[in-house]
Amino acid sequence: MLTRNVREVFIMAHNMTVTVEDNLWNEMQQYPEIRWGTVMKEATREKLKALLILQKIAAKSTFTEKEIEEISVKLGKKITGRK
Repeated sequence: MLTRNVREVFIMAHNMTVTVEDNLWNEMQQYPEIRWGTVMKEATREKLKALLILQKIAAKSTFTEKEIEEISVKLGKKITGRK
């Protein structure tokens, strides 16, 4: 008789409450077909990927932590078009 090892994996899910301004909420309501929770999760994953890349770069860098933060802010502004 063959036996199989079965390993149960439990993934814990956590809730997070996000507050958005009225004008943003009103715009979001114009797209009821969008699952905004999924959008938030995807944005969080992308941010975490970017942070991991920055950590890897920083580990090899001779820049100070403050210099890295300043570069990060400048890059973020350039990417998003903010001033």
